[in-house]
Parts: sequence; C-alpha cells; structure tokens
Amino acid sequence: MEYTGVDVSKYQGDIDFNKVSKNVDFAVIRIGYGMYESQKDPKFERNYEGFTSYNIPVGVYLYSYALNVEEAKREADVVIKWLSGRRLNLPVYFDIEDKSQQTLGKKTLTDMCEAFCTKIEKSGYWAGIYANKYFLTTYLDYQKLQDRFTIWVAQWSDNNTYSGKYDMWQYTSTGKVSGIKGNVDMNKLFRNIFTNMGGSSDSTIDLPDLSGYNGTSIVDALKQAGFDSSFSAREILYHKLGYADPYYGTSIQNTNMLNKLRGVNNYYSSNYRGLSFVDGLKSIGVDSSFENRKRIAYNNGITNYTGSAIQNIKLLNLLKNGKLKK
Repeated sequence: MEYTGVDVSKYQGDIDFNKVSKNVDFAVIRIGYGMYESQKDPKFERNYEGFTSYNIPVGVYLYSYALNVEEAKREADVVIKWLSGRRLNLPVYFDIEDKSQQTLGKKTLTDMCEAFCTKIEKSGYWAGIYANKYFLTTYLDYQKLQDRFTIWVAQWSDNNTYSGKYDMWQYTSTGKVSGIKGNVDMNKLFRNIFTNMGGSSDSTIDLPDLSGYNGTSIVDALKQAGFDSSFSAREILYHKLGYADPYYGTSIQNTNMLNKLRGVNNYYSSNYRGLSFVDGLKSIGVDSSFENRKRIAYNNGITNYTGSAIQNIKLLNLLKNGKLKK
C-alpha cells in the first residue's frame, strides 16, 4: 500500500484544510526549529488543528540546529513541551541536514540522532530521522539508525536510489496541492501506520528464547539469539507476543517485549504518568480492587498492604518501570 502526503511549515501560509483533505492521505507539520521556545513554527498550532479537524493523520518534524548531543536533547525537550500531550498518528521526526552540522563527524551526528529520538520515545511518541540521501549516507551511520528508528529520506527525483531501509520518501519540493498556495513538499509513505502500524499476527514466526540475556537492549538480545532485529521484524514479533497496541519501538514497548521473551513474570510497563496506583493498573486493564492490589503487593514484598500512599507509590513506580511482579 502507498500513501501520498505533504509536509508543511509557515512557508505554506494559511492552508485551506477542507480542500487539502480531499487530496492527501497524511501531513507532517514542522513544529519548530532549534532548541528555544521562541523557535516554535508560528503556523504549527493552526496547522495541527486544521489537519486533525479534517481527520488527516499527522506527524511533526523539528529542524535541527544542534551541534552536540546535549543540544539535541534540548531540542527534544522543547518539542515535547510544544506537543503538550497532543495525539500524533505519525512519528516525531528529527530533521538533520543543516550545513553547520556537516563537520561534526559521523559518530557525533549519529549520537545526536539517538539522543533526540530516545527522549522522544520516553515521552510516549514514536521517533524517526529525516535527512536527504546524501546526508544519510555521508554523515550518518544510517545502518545503525535504521535498526531502531523509522527513516524518512529525501531525494527529489522520479526514482529513489537510497539503499538503506526507509518508510517514507520525500520525492519533490515543488508539488502542487489544491488548498496550498505555491509549492509544497510531497511524500510517499509505504506502510499503513495510521491505525495498526502494520502489525502482523503471522503465526509462522518463531519466538526467540532470550532467558539467558542479561542486558537491556531488545535489538542486541535478538542479534545474539540469531534473530532479525530490524524495526519491521520487531513489529511483527511484538504483535505475535499478544500486544494489541501499535508498535512504535518505544523504550517501554521494547522493555515489555524483552521481559516477556526472557520469561520475566512482570506486568508490562505502563505509559500512565499520573500518581494513582489504581489508575495505573486500570491503564493496562488490570483489576484494581483492594483485594487484587493486596495480592500484588504481597508478591512484591509488601506483606502488610493497607493501601497507604507510600505503599501505592512504591508499587506504581515498579509498574512504570516494568518491574511489578504479577
């Protein structure tokens, strides 16, 4: 399946979302550029509300000016603040291509990508890398990045000759779409990531035995066991393990999957960010009655469970970290 979409910023002006909605399958919106709050794209709020009001799936991208890992982390922080919990259908992309970054070295630039995307993942969003073909192949360790993050490659041509793995291709900067004045970037997306993220219930896939692995990386664990550790393979494996939510490759999802394959008898980690243990259990569909909480508490070393705040906070922290025993 192939989907056609646009990516937009303030340079597209005031978009007629009604017209655009009849001509595109998705949109990626520039949320800002750099690491300062003053660098938020002035059209982001309007573009987000406009596209989502017409049920157009959206993602966002941040144009990076970071020159080191710490600045990349700060860029992730400001993106998370700007998003303020908004729902996205597509990833948060790290747009890395600025000329000021070309002399930093492949390791530093790759580390910057990982630092930005890891922070985005920990906030509950799916992360990806955007760059043009030359930048990806010359300045980044794209083979390392593609094992963990989705790739959006730009090559303005009739054919994409990028040899790495990618899910989206920006094929022109001079596209024309009714509802947008002037030129607009056009993209092809090659996976249905709007509803089920392309998850598969393929019953032929074998489940690796990771019981002997003591590390924290699902990618490294699968490699050591001789299994494909690519994003698409992990996506299939995730759903094979019985998880119904879309696979974004987040830290929480990878920890849940790793623990299950290692035979760890814990409740899977929760994205819940509140302070209530009851609500935390509800967020993963677990009975939150006092009797069940008392049983869970006992299994986690609390023999005199009364439902006190201190006890519940301890149990909630275990849940959030994927360490709460069933």
